[in-house]
Amino acid sequence: MKYCLLLMSLALAAVVAGCDVGDQIPENKAPGLQLTDFEPSSSCAPCHPQYVEEWEGSMHAYSTNDPIWMMANNSLQSSTGGRLDDFCWQCHSPIGFLTGNTPSSIQMESLPAIVREGVNCDVCHVMRPPHTTTNQSIQYNIEPGKVKYASIPDPMPAGVHESGYDITFSRSEKCRECHDLIINGVPTEMTFTEWQNSTWGAMGVECQHCHMRRYTGQAAVGGPVRNNLHRHDFVGVDVAITDFPNKDVQRAAVDSLLRNSASLALLAPTSASVNDSVTVRVRVTNDRTGHNLPSSVFFNRQMWIELTVWDAQGTGYESGHLDVNGDLKDKNSAVEPNADPDLALFAGTLYKRGEETNVFELDSLVNNSIPAFESRTPSYKFLLNRTGVWNIRARLLFRPFPPYLFRNLGAQQYVGELPIFEMVSESSTITIQ
Repeated sequence: MKYCLLLMSLALAAVVAGCDVGDQIPENKAPGLQLTDFEPSSSCAPCHPQYVEEWEGSMHAYSTNDPIWMMANNSLQSSTGGRLDDFCWQCHSPIGFLTGNTPSSIQMESLPAIVREGVNCDVCHVMRPPHTTTNQSIQYNIEPGKVKYASIPDPMPAGVHESGYDITFSRSEKCRECHDLIINGVPTEMTFTEWQNSTWGAMGVECQHCHMRRYTGQAAVGGPVRNNLHRHDFVGVDVAITDFPNKDVQRAAVDSLLRNSASLALLAPTSASVNDSVTVRVRVTNDRTGHNLPSSVFFNRQMWIELTVWDAQGTGYESGHLDVNGDLKDKNSAVEPNADPDLALFAGTLYKRGEETNVFELDSLVNNSIPAFESRTPSYKFLLNRTGVWNIRARLLFRPFPPYLFRNLGAQQYVGELPIFEMVSESSTITIQ
């Protein structure tokens, strides 16, 4: 049976109207769908051990195990008086959402095991086209059952299940449901559309090229060797902050991905007078990524330029350095707010009637991320008060989330788990006479 589900639209219309939607939303979003209609990923391991092992350390598996997501969801439930409902569950656990196993206040240990699997094997391999972008709600075409679909056009008979061919598994549109999100009519998390509008989309370089790297091997134990298989670690920019399978491997993969995402040019004079101001420009070009940098929840990401100028006696100028709490010295710093007026941060802000807000209640946004094949070139102007040779270093840095966000959620115990990745750097010297 095929379930074509237009999810949450009526519920959210009631939210916008200011109604109490609690009695209007069916407890089960898809009558007839039960947890037992879906296979746990462990059932795939005997035949597909490598795929399952890679998935177990992925953000797809972590999506419902992430304590930050749990805390953010619970906080939003409280601040919206429960109006958030199960909005976040649509992507973080489609099985939980589709079967109505979506408690408003999340305690991980109380969730059914298959719900805690987040985006598990069955979610993707029984999901069918068309894959669409919708306002606030996700339209899933899903066919749970014995037929499992993939990108192999000539699958071998499996015995355990039937195998179907679906060309969208090798195309970016497969990712569209959860990676293209319009909220309250505002295009918000639009990674698929960013790709589609870029040169990469025109060239047919799909999401899978970077996030499901191709390799040669066996799709199943005893199967033929194929040269068009894809990894199932779904490497992106998020990382596990708790004990989780493949944690070190995952972070190394994120580091490698980010080091191949952008280029940087340090544009500085080679000499200047001690009485002259020095102007340094740093050009960041998004020339290796198929979507904006950063993408997805760009309003929480932090990608910024760290510029340091120093000589043997000390630092002459710096921007993009952290305060004692590990935060950038912008408006969100608790100890040095707005102390870095030259900070070049490529992020964004969400607004509701002109005030900063959350992703559920926004009505407008400012997006300062860098689209594919575009550049940003901030300038820095300063004086150096000593003669001699000065070092100049520019680094493009990234972290998935800022420490202040964790502290605001009461998750300060995880701040130390937040990595900072160096994407690219360049150095030069300037002689002050």
